[in-house]
This record gives sequence, C-alpha cells and structure tokens, in this order.
Amino acid sequence: MTLLTVWPDDQPGHVLLRTEDTGAIVAELGRVGAGFARWPVVEGVSEGDVLVRYRGLVESRVGGAGDFSVDVPAGELPFAERSGGGAEDRFFVRGAAVWYLHAGREVHAVLCEAGDVLTIPAGVRHWHDGGPDFVTVRVRRPGGVEAGVVRGVVPGEFPGFGELVAERVGGAVLSG
Repeated sequence: MTLLTVWPDDQPGHVLLRTEDTGAIVAELGRVGAGFARWPVVEGVSEGDVLVRYRGLVESRVGGAGDFSVDVPAGELPFAERSGGGAEDRFFVRGAAVWYLHAGREVHAVLCEAGDVLTIPAGVRHWHDGGPDFVTVRVRRPGGVEAGVVRGVVPGEFPGFGELVAERVGGAVLSG
C-alpha cells in the first residue's frame, strides 16, 4: 500500500504527516499541485510490452493532444534534487520506489508500488530512491518554469527507500 510522509524541508526528523489512506494522500498531494491515482496492474508484462498493454491509459493522461514523450525507465539510479520544468506522470508497473517532491517548504515522500500513478507538477523539484526491480511508465509534458527553491535539499537528509519500507512494514503509520 502507498505511504505518504511529509516533513518541513529544514527538519527531516519532524514528521508532519504519515498516512496510507488514499483519500488523505490525494488531498495532501493536491494541495501542492501533485496528483495520485491507481491503475490496474497486468501481471507478467515484459518491459518491451508495457507501452502496448497500457497504451489506452497513457493516452487518457495526455488527452491525445499536445507535445509529450513516453518511455519505460527500469531500475533508475537515485538522483539529486532536480526539476525538469514540465509535468511528469509515473505509472508504477512493477516494484516500488519513493518519489520525493520538494514543494514550497515541505518534502513529500510518496512510497509508490505497482498500480500507483504519481503526477509531479511542472517546476516542482524532486528526486527518487527505489528498490532494485522497479519499472515505471513515464509520461513527460514539456513546458513550465523551474520553481525557485528557498533551500536546496540534500536527498540523503531524508529517510530513504529502505527506511520508509521498514517503517511501513513495522506498522508505524502515524498521522498528524
């Protein structure tokens, strides 16, 4: 199940929100312009067939018009905080990863699993940390302006994939 954890960007030890409730995740991410949904997972799809099997759902994200790109990155290495400018959707086909969204003065860590769709708004700085076998469909839409950041974040300051998975498995789901 998806886990959302929110911290102030200058206090990685101070949890503002930790929840697995889908409604709370949608509401909190919506507050910062991000999105969250779930799509059905087709078992046994090879990486080469992912775009064919999910074509209709991908087309529903882009509305058939405009400029966009679609690819299937698998097992991406973690990267430093960055912003690509345009909006980006990530559909998790297999495995799990944490996407960190640095929106305003908060960091939102979304531990996503197969079936989750995360929308990263244009200009929101982000980074990720994932398990070794995760596969996503990435839909990028160009445009937007890179957001100004009050404070740059060093990704290692915040709990990583392994720590967040351990917290969730341990039943420590808190909110508030």
